[in-house]
Amino acid sequence: MAQFHSVLSRRDFMKGLGLAGAGVGAAAAVSPVFRDLDEMASAPSARVNMPWWVKQVNETTTPIDWDVLPTLGPAYKGPPPMGLITPAYPESEIHRMKMDRILEKYPNWEKGASTLGFPGTSADPEYPDYVGDIKDNALVMGAALLNMGMFPKELIMATHGAYMGLTDHPEGWRIMPAVEQRGGTKWQGTPEEALKIVRAAVRFYGFDDVTAIPVDDHFLKVMYGEKWLITHGAPTTFEFGDVDDIVCTPAIRPTKIVLPRRMKWFLQFSSRQPGEVTRHALGTTQNAGQAYYYTSWIKIVKSIQDFLWGLGYISLDNCNGRFAPTGATGILAGAGELARWGGVMTPKYGISVRVMHGVLTDLPLEECKPIDFGGRKFCETCGICADACPMGAISKDEPTWDAAKPYQYGGY
Repeated sequence: MAQFHSVLSRRDFMKGLGLAGAGVGAAAAVSPVFRDLDEMASAPSARVNMPWWVKQVNETTTPIDWDVLPTLGPAYKGPPPMGLITPAYPESEIHRMKMDRILEKYPNWEKGASTLGFPGTSADPEYPDYVGDIKDNALVMGAALLNMGMFPKELIMATHGAYMGLTDHPEGWRIMPAVEQRGGTKWQGTPEEALKIVRAAVRFYGFDDVTAIPVDDHFLKVMYGEKWLITHGAPTTFEFGDVDDIVCTPAIRPTKIVLPRRMKWFLQFSSRQPGEVTRHALGTTQNAGQAYYYTSWIKIVKSIQDFLWGLGYISLDNCNGRFAPTGATGILAGAGELARWGGVMTPKYGISVRVMHGVLTDLPLEECKPIDFGGRKFCETCGICADACPMGAISKDEPTWDAAKPYQYGGY
């Protein structure tokens, strides 16, 4: 592994400080300039820089009874297509609650245009769904392309439904031939070097912390053997076999995926949702932070897969929890701790990480550990989110081993 070699000369650095005549600004002088991935991987940004109070531990802070969890068990099926949770309130009542809550906090809020007449919005003419400020609504519309990785309707119709979105190929789109067909050999390095290089690339594409864990007996108790995705007409089964490459049947939106046994690593990455935009969003379609997140993350996952393919390694995406619950993988890989609200809370970004992402790969990676920063312990006694949630969706009870809902597992 090459050591970090900055392209900034000592003379330019001194000039930036104003000690050698006029020249480049100080801010530019002290910012590293990367010429290649070796430089990026050698820089501090290629490490997970956790705050000082974060400890690596051998077991997750959420107790898990591994003897109870099944190996490659099925995900909850429920009624087709994927067992969506029945809303606690009618849709019209949910819109009314949203509007009342906004107007209570911001009495002078400009309602803006109504979305009455659009699918999925309020059908109550006495209480229509308002989008809020037109500028903020326009910001959302500009972020809406490829929402959840789905292609525009025109493209779907042009292929007669053969292609639906970026997740059609779980193994990645592989826009270039295999490295051997290009006259080269796959990249080789230590697991520690591999994780640094991947971290640098992942952060270049737009994600944040990157960790990795082995696909061991514990991981296989978290991984599904069968899962039904909302874009599929049938559940997908997963198994490991004596194959050289990922075998998807059919090739597009497969219902059976056979994985080579050498895929022994899970690569985990997290992504922040734009914080301030999310915090201050008003109206029912005004959350540009959330919209942009949903349109960008699948594309980034696909970029990471093609990066791994370019190095000479294969991968399977976990988009939309394709083969494992993303919260569980994030906790096992040390991205954060399980919070009261049911998702992952991180020490640096709180709960502004909407989903944990990851891929299975055959690239050997440095093993990371779960972390303890006191997050789960804090959630046990805080409960502010449960008190504030207008839908009553967050439990105020003490932790329990019991699976209270049909879509939950016992065992943790």
